[in-house]
Amino acid sequence: MVDFAAEGLLDGVGGDDRAARLALLEELHDAGFSLDELREAAAQDRLPLLPFDRELRREARYTAREVAERAEIPYEFLARIQQAFGMPILDPEERTFTEPGLVAARRVGEFRRFGLPEEGMIEVSRVIGQSMSRLAEAMRALVYEAVMPASSSEHEIGLRYTAAARELLPEVAPMLYDALTAHLAEQIRSDVVSRVELATGRALPGARDMAVAFGDLVGFTRVGEARPLAELGALADRLAELAEAAVRPPVKLVKTVGDAAMLVSPQAEPLLDSVLSMVEAADAEGRDFPQLRVGMDFGPVLNRGGDWYGHTVNLASRVTDVARAGSVLTTEAGREAAGEEWGWSAAGSRRLKGIRHPVRLFRVRRPG
Repeated sequence: MVDFAAEGLLDGVGGDDRAARLALLEELHDAGFSLDELREAAAQDRLPLLPFDRELRREARYTAREVAERAEIPYEFLARIQQAFGMPILDPEERTFTEPGLVAARRVGEFRRFGLPEEGMIEVSRVIGQSMSRLAEAMRALVYEAVMPASSSEHEIGLRYTAAARELLPEVAPMLYDALTAHLAEQIRSDVVSRVELATGRALPGARDMAVAFGDLVGFTRVGEARPLAELGALADRLAELAEAAVRPPVKLVKTVGDAAMLVSPQAEPLLDSVLSMVEAADAEGRDFPQLRVGMDFGPVLNRGGDWYGHTVNLASRVTDVARAGSVLTTEAGREAAGEEWGWSAAGSRRLKGIRHPVRLFRVRRPG
C-alpha cells in the first residue's frame, strides 16, 4: 500500500477534497500509473485528466522516421502533414506515434500514390486541422457544461470526463463521415452540373432561370481566431436570423453554412431587395458585427433535394468573393434581370476563380 501522504501527493489538500484526492490516487495507481506519473500530474494540476488521457491516447510505439518508412512517404512530407494538422514537430527519433497514427500515415501514402498533389494534400490537412480544433473546442465546451456543475471533486471530474470520452467519441466518427459525405456530394454535384453546362453550351434538362445570391460575413475567419467559439457561433446564428427576417416571397433562403447564406428567387428584383436588407441589417448590428458582402447572378439552375446547382450558382459564389464589405455585386445577367430602376454603378471586369472568361460586374444600391 502506497503512503500517498508521505509521497507529498496530498500536500495542501484538506477536508472532503483530501478524501477525494486519496480515492483518485488509489484508483490511478491501481490502474497502472506510476508514482512519477502521479507526481508530475499533481504538480501540473491534471490528476483528474490522467484517466481521460489514457482513454484517448494509445501507447506511442513508433518514431516519425519509422512511420515515414512504413508508410512509404518521405519523412519531410510527413513532418509537413503533421505541422498542417496543427501537431507539434517532435524529435524524429522519439517514439511519439501510436498505431492509429501509423494507419493515418499509410492513408496519406495511399493518397500520394494515387496521384494527389502534395501541396493540395498539405492544404487539405491544414483545413482538417483547423476544423478539428474548432470541433474539439465545441465538444469540450459541451462536455464541460455536462460534467462540471454536477461534480463536487476532482475524482468525480476525472471519472465523468473519462466516461464521456468512452461513450461519446466512438459516435463522433460516423457523424463526421456522414457530414463530410453530404457536403462533398453536394459540391461534386455542383461542379459536374456546371462543367456539363459549359461543355455543351446549354442548361441541363429540368433547369430553370433563377436569381441566385450568396451573402457572407467579411473577415469571419479572422474574427474566429480572436473570439471564443461560443461568440463565433452566435455570429453565425445571428446571420441566419438576419437572412430569415429579410426574405420575402418569392425569395427563398436555401441554407446558411457558417458565415454564408444562399438565397434564390425566380425574379431578380425581390432578391435584390432582400439582400440589400440583409446588408443594411448587418450594418445596423454595430461595430462588433462583421459587415456583409453579397454576390448575385441570374441564369439556369437545377434543383436537386432542395438545393440548387449549376454555373449560375458557382458564378454567384465567385462574385461574392470579390465584393466589397457592405456592398452587393451582380453580374451583367443579374443587372438585366433586375431592371434599370436600381442604382447601378460599373465595377469593371474581373477574372474569377474557376471561371474561364472575365466577368462584367456592377454594384447596386436602392433607387434614389
